[in-house]
Amino acid sequence: MSRLTKSYIKGVKVSERHGAGEWVQERLSSLILVPLTLWGLWSGWTMSGSGYDGALDWFRSPVNAALMAVTLLISLWHMNMGLKVIVDDYIHKPASRAALLAFIGLLCLVLAAAGVFFIVRLALGSAPLPAGFGA
Repeated sequence: MSRLTKSYIKGVKVSERHGAGEWVQERLSSLILVPLTLWGLWSGWTMSGSGYDGALDWFRSPVNAALMAVTLLISLWHMNMGLKVIVDDYIHKPASRAALLAFIGLLCLVLAAAGVFFIVRLALGSAPLPAGFGA
């Protein structure tokens, strides 16, 4: 049977041997996000009431900036995998599925790049960009 031929047993599609790896990755990202989320909640609690300067001081700590970047990247990875599963389950036209998966991947990549860029700016002590990006 060719790889392009889908086989069914009693009306149920047979595995294409890629689901188990994705399942493990989803669970792994979930497990990693548990302590990172607890750290984020604790950090938010300790920063509450410290104002803008306190938040900037918090970001200047290399450990906090690195953990914030890791949390962002793993969250976006987890989101990308979850949305991929939804699209695979509910979008049946191959062209639509491919376009939507490409859009989701690009969106996650742009969010990751922008998020890490701003985390690094804050960690290095640069002021955030003004409204309208200075235009």
